[in-house]
Amino acid sequence: MSSSLPATPLQSPGTVLTLQQRRLQQILWAVMAAFGTAALMSFSKGGYTSVALELVALALLGLAYRWNHRGELARASQWMLATLIAGIFGLMAAGEGLYDEGTLAFPAILIFAGMFGSRRMLWVLMAWLQGALVLLFVLHQTGVIRAASAPVDLQRLVMMVAILAAIGFFVWLLTGDLHSTLAQLASEKEALAESHQRIDVLAHRDTLTQLPNRTLAKDRLEQLLLQARRDQRMVAALYLDLDNFKTVNDSLGHAVGDELLCLVAERLGSGLRDGDTVARLSGDEFLILLGNVHSEEAVAASARQVLQLLARPFPLQGLDVVVTTSLGIAVAPRDGSDVDELLKNADLAMYRAKDSGRNAFRFFDASMNENVVEHLHMASGLRTALAHGELQVHYQPQFDLHSGRIIGAEALVRWKHPTLGFVPPGKFIPVAERTGLINEVGTWVLHRACLDAQAWRQQGLGALTVAVNVSPLQFHRDNIEREVANALAACQLPADALELELTESLLVADAHHLSEVLQRLRAQGVQIAIDDFGTGYSNLAYLQRFAVHRLKIDQSFVRRMGSSTHDEGIVRAIIEMAHCLGLQVVAEGVEDAAMLHRLQGFGCEFGQGFHWSPALPAEGFCALVRNHQDSAA
Repeated sequence: MSSSLPATPLQSPGTVLTLQQRRLQQILWAVMAAFGTAALMSFSKGGYTSVALELVALALLGLAYRWNHRGELARASQWMLATLIAGIFGLMAAGEGLYDEGTLAFPAILIFAGMFGSRRMLWVLMAWLQGALVLLFVLHQTGVIRAASAPVDLQRLVMMVAILAAIGFFVWLLTGDLHSTLAQLASEKEALAESHQRIDVLAHRDTLTQLPNRTLAKDRLEQLLLQARRDQRMVAALYLDLDNFKTVNDSLGHAVGDELLCLVAERLGSGLRDGDTVARLSGDEFLILLGNVHSEEAVAASARQVLQLLARPFPLQGLDVVVTTSLGIAVAPRDGSDVDELLKNADLAMYRAKDSGRNAFRFFDASMNENVVEHLHMASGLRTALAHGELQVHYQPQFDLHSGRIIGAEALVRWKHPTLGFVPPGKFIPVAERTGLINEVGTWVLHRACLDAQAWRQQGLGALTVAVNVSPLQFHRDNIEREVANALAACQLPADALELELTESLLVADAHHLSEVLQRLRAQGVQIAIDDFGTGYSNLAYLQRFAVHRLKIDQSFVRRMGSSTHDEGIVRAIIEMAHCLGLQVVAEGVEDAAMLHRLQGFGCEFGQGFHWSPALPAEGFCALVRNHQDSAA
């Protein structure tokens, strides 16, 4: 038997069963009270047949009560219904038939059936009750029941009141449950509406700043583009990135960083027109959407206003923190007619603003996208080059300027593309550094150079050294020492045959950490050289602090010695300073005998350049060394 009693979603089946048992128990008490009252009234009038029927009904109802208490709800409710129908029919047949007040109980039986039974049982019981009425009518007509309606007295009033009281109790229980269910449904509806509202906020709003998120921003940009196409106006997307947010986050903490983002959002919102949108995309990236724009001059004015708004200090933890920003601007329809294209171009323009010195804005132009496409192709090609062996190492010989002998070579990576031919290092090395591929490229070059240097020794070319350029990114990975040790051990090359060339910018960027690394490398016997000396932050302090063996004068100074007394003075000063610090000097870019003569006069020890040879493949370098040794002999 199914139940029609209400149950909340939080109720377990056991809880629902307990509620039904309690309701049935209450109804049984009310029915038993009504039958008890009827028995007393019948006994007072001498209606012993009615008393007997009512006592039997009470006993049967007591049995239903017992089954209900034991948890046999279906059995108890069915037994109660059968008892009620049989008992009331028997009392009406023994009493006044259709005139009996027992007919008042029929609606109560239907209510009970509706509460504890199925819809099918309700219709079956209704048919039974109607059949009982018809049967009583037939009994009247055939004379089986001869009693006429008795006059209204106190007993009849009490019986009617008792029956109505039982029916009223049934209805009270039912309406109470219905009201409870309706209240619960209303509460659940309100909770569902609040949940939908929260979901909408989470789906379309940034939880920190409450600004529109990327999803909502893209939807609003789509609407602005549709309106702009209809009105023949422009739409501008301003992609904004805070320049020094990471510094604030790292130094003052993430909580202060979050506070800064909220202040930035508030300040940006205060400078917008009605209909414009400011959204937070992620991290410290924001998007400003300007609709109904008349000219690019108006967009530029808005961009300048944003820079001015954010240039004012932000009060954070008692400090006035200045936060600059870089803005990239894409304007529709010129820079794109759909949402994704416009945002992509604005993002590219933002990075161009950062590359231009930050705290600035840049409009998108087609060359930006071309550069990005070229960068992607170059990065993809580099990965293929590493996998397919397209990279080569060429060696430019280094000469002792006094004896004229070859002392070693600088290892220079070359990329021979299968269709483009040799790709200049100036094009693919920056791409490798930006993509992180420089670590793999650098490791491969290091192993290849050590392997070739050991081969030179085995071929009898002498104790030549090999100089390998090391990217700052390789040092930042904190495994350069292990890579050097692995390369030397794998190739069985002495440590003093390897020279690592570092840039001045690397020495300045992380002086304390780098000093310890270089000291350990020098302790192993590895030599250290500073490449392109004179073009960076040249000073005596770090030259004294770091374990450096050689300075390599940048070729731009060497090549201009003959035409510029200023550059000649720089070369002379670098050589004298290096000698005062006990360092050797290598001059790069020596192209003719006149340069060589000047460098010899300045006391420079070593040199390399086209005067002797360009960078050569390993086989060509070996041949050059042999020819040079043979001619010297």
